[in-house]
Amino acid sequence: MEFSEIVKLECCEVDFNAKNKTDALRNICKLLKRSREFRNIEEDIIFKALKEREDMGSTGFSRGIAIPHCQLEGIDHFIIAIAICKKGIHFDAFDKKKSKIFITIVGPKGNKSSHLKLLAQVSLILKEPDVANEMLHATTKIGLYEEFLRNTNDEVTTFYHKGKEVLMLLTVKDESIMQDITEVFVEYGIQDSIILETQNMENLISKTPLFMGFFNFTSDRSPFSKVILVKLTKDHINALIKGLEDVFGNLDTYSALSIITLDIFFSKGFGDE
Repeated sequence: MEFSEIVKLECCEVDFNAKNKTDALRNICKLLKRSREFRNIEEDIIFKALKEREDMGSTGFSRGIAIPHCQLEGIDHFIIAIAICKKGIHFDAFDKKKSKIFITIVGPKGNKSSHLKLLAQVSLILKEPDVANEMLHATTKIGLYEEFLRNTNDEVTTFYHKGKEVLMLLTVKDESIMQDITEVFVEYGIQDSIILETQNMENLISKTPLFMGFFNFTSDRSPFSKVILVKLTKDHINALIKGLEDVFGNLDTYSALSIITLDIFFSKGFGDE
């Protein structure tokens, strides 16, 4: 199993919070539901499975680490969610200390051997003190995601090959949402983007004598239109779109923002080595 395939960026969180253990499990379920793998599974079903496993014995270990896990009907692949709670949550840990790092593993029902192997691999990764410390200091979802993967066998090189990169084009038609988009980019650790000034075709056509009168512009002021270009890896597409939809709702029904992604077959001069 490749960790880069089962750790979901959209299921990573650096500002995780909960009042108690039950609340933490509820919030972990919400985090897992960000993945499309769980679109047909009710949140309560995930919670019940995690809670039943906790009732057998706490998955809160020492050094502030907890590894909640369960098996579910209805999924074909393993999914890992990562959450950081810097102030900690009482999770019935062995050493009685608060848990701050939560690595949640959900696997297909009946695949016990792979589930146990994955648990052992995650435990081994987190035994290194430096790994836990670096994860606790992550400030973005992508930073947390990459810090964990950096310490696995498939690490960062797996998802930075050329050909796996895409160019995302975001067409923005409302100036008031630019700040919200910027905040999502900052949260996801996206710093390199290009903003282009654009015009809608109807602006140009409306000034052509043949077509004058067909467009109801009340002034010479053009409607707002910008295109944002972002280079990112395919692994991050769903997570970034989910982050934008958390703010703006379903983009299929939201007229002020639209997204297109294009495969990059070659690039040079963008920090490539």
